[in-house]
Amino acid sequence: MTVTPQRRRLIIALILIPVFIGALDLTIVSAILPEVLTRLNIPIDTNLGLAAWAITGYLLAYTVSMVIMGRISDLVGRRSVYLICLAIFVAGSWWVASSSDFPTDLLNTIARQVLHERPDLNQLTLIAVIIGRIIQALGAGAMVPVSMALIGDLYPRDERAQPIGLIGALDTAGWVLGHLYGGVMVKFFNDHGVEIAQALHSSIPDWHTLFWINVPIGILAFALTAFALRGVAHPAGQGRFDVIGAALIGAALIALSLGLGGSSDVSTTTSLATVSSQAAALPLNLPVLIGALVCFIAFLVWEWITHDPLIDLHLFRKRNVAASSLTNLVVGFCLMLGLVSVPLLVNLRAENASSDSIAQAAQQAGILLSAFTIPMALAAIPGGSLSNRIGYRATVLIGVGLALIGFLAAGLTWRADTPDLLMAAEMIVAGVGLGLTISPVGTAVINEANEQQRGVTSALVIVLRLVGMTVAVSSMTAYALGRVNQMVNAIVAAYPADLSTAEIQARSVTAYFSSAIHAVDELLLIGAAACLLAFIPAMFMRGNPHIQKREPSLERPRADVLSAGD
Repeated sequence: MTVTPQRRRLIIALILIPVFIGALDLTIVSAILPEVLTRLNIPIDTNLGLAAWAITGYLLAYTVSMVIMGRISDLVGRRSVYLICLAIFVAGSWWVASSSDFPTDLLNTIARQVLHERPDLNQLTLIAVIIGRIIQALGAGAMVPVSMALIGDLYPRDERAQPIGLIGALDTAGWVLGHLYGGVMVKFFNDHGVEIAQALHSSIPDWHTLFWINVPIGILAFALTAFALRGVAHPAGQGRFDVIGAALIGAALIALSLGLGGSSDVSTTTSLATVSSQAAALPLNLPVLIGALVCFIAFLVWEWITHDPLIDLHLFRKRNVAASSLTNLVVGFCLMLGLVSVPLLVNLRAENASSDSIAQAAQQAGILLSAFTIPMALAAIPGGSLSNRIGYRATVLIGVGLALIGFLAAGLTWRADTPDLLMAAEMIVAGVGLGLTISPVGTAVINEANEQQRGVTSALVIVLRLVGMTVAVSSMTAYALGRVNQMVNAIVAAYPADLSTAEIQARSVTAYFSSAIHAVDELLLIGAAACLLAFIPAMFMRGNPHIQKREPSLERPRADVLSAGD
């Protein structure tokens, strides 16, 4: 049946809603986790390791789900897989929202009757939250690449860049705004919960409400999307699902994230004392990283010899796939450096470690981060139009060039007294630059894949960016904390021998402060160097959607006339 332009726009609008909410929930828990533990009367200091799995578990399941479900969508059809993933996300949201009730009762029954234990119910509720978060992620992670692949099915080559940029923009906006959204809503519920409950004749809203909101929105989106996609089919792929390949790449991604300290976040540092104490506990885990490398090598070998690979390695013989993948890896690395450096500097400039000072620093960091993330999300949309006009390579080069200027300027000018307006201006330049790369990188890769590879190829685009971010947050945390100790030790070694204890303490505070500021500047300069490095693979990108459309080897029937089915 014919898919009209109006119907295609409706489909895009509908699939963007769950994509945004799923991305929002990727980071929302980092803001509400203290509230969750407080409400459950669970000590934060002794349970933070377990609670962090509400974040780490989501990220791991989110990443692994992309590759697996992306490939399944190639085999059985985009419509079915997208709707199944949306249903899984809604079920996970319901599980988290009701975690204090049925999920806790179920886990308690299992613990008593199967394990013959009498667990603490609050601990069980926390475990229920973690389980629900993992269920959410299994659905949310796959919706992004499946949506991008659906764009490939619905649009011809020369019209894909802008809708892919739109998906990239909403996905990026969701996970960068999740922390802010969660913090603002929890504070709003705490301040006005009683009034809301009285007005609506309901229970007092709290962190559970954030996940209850997902349920009706998800159900409505499911019904409308199922209706909009009726008769729109993806031809069933050939071959079988590569279970061994999926297991190997899943193990590699999980081990990589855990080995690099996937739950670590230097942006939560609120004092110089915290910087000093964290330096002794670097997040790298060498045995786990070796395991990740072994699994990845085994994955490559298996994919090369198996008849129906999860990812066809021959794709990387195509210049755009290889060049775009490497560029996206570096873009993810730079992106995380920006997300980490801003709050770290703001927190270091906080007057003291009081709750009021920390809250004010958090608000200021959120505002400055929005100067980085919002322009990045917005720039992803014109990035699609620009790549149509001047090509993939030129658009990406402009993007990484602007990012280079932004990071370089920040690394050379950020000090303890740098005006917020100047910091914001430099972050806007860097954010716009990174945002411009989202659409051309994704479109260049997807346009090189055939119909039966489009889902897993779309997943590859997102996964590589997440890998770059994971490598950045771990390696740069280790680097920054190590540099702080190194610089402080050098300063302390030069102290005169006749200093009093009070003088040593006062000088040490100043030394930690100046060293930490210097380390943040070095992170930004490393970001500039990474942008410069991104020029190399970006230079090998070629063509644009209009040129590729005319290449006989890549020609396929227009996707606006599709057969009924699925």
